[in-house]
Amino acid sequence: MTLDQLLTETKPALSHIYNEDLPELSEAKDWQSKYRILMHLGRKLPPIPEKMKQPSLLVKGCESRAWLMHYYNKHQDQHFFVLDSEARIVKGLMAIMLCLVNGMSNTELKKFDLAHAFDKLNLKPYLSQSRGSGLNAMMVRIKDCCH
Repeated sequence: MTLDQLLTETKPALSHIYNEDLPELSEAKDWQSKYRILMHLGRKLPPIPEKMKQPSLLVKGCESRAWLMHYYNKHQDQHFFVLDSEARIVKGLMAIMLCLVNGMSNTELKKFDLAHAFDKLNLKPYLSQSRGSGLNAMMVRIKDCCH
């Protein structure tokens, strides 16, 4: 499998998450409902094959191991990401992040406010400090990809 194939497989999953699952997640009233949706989201993304999980792709600051791969289309000024994590809840949270940032330009990515996006989904009150730190580490890593 190549990064191109992973991106191709990830795109429809992220589109579905954005259009179908995010509205459901924002309407869920309690943590159990949100948690169930988050666990489900992690299963929608294709896993990164073991041989592609290089140490350089590990995101420092995540409690569980998480890998982030990046592709930049310089002709269209668009960033695309693929991720995987050993923890399903982390993968679900990161799936939300990716469906919000995939396809963004350098300018859009630099301005993107993750905390605000997660506030709109009413997730912030339910995230432990370590999960919140891991998400911030992932966002820093994503923004570091800007040229």
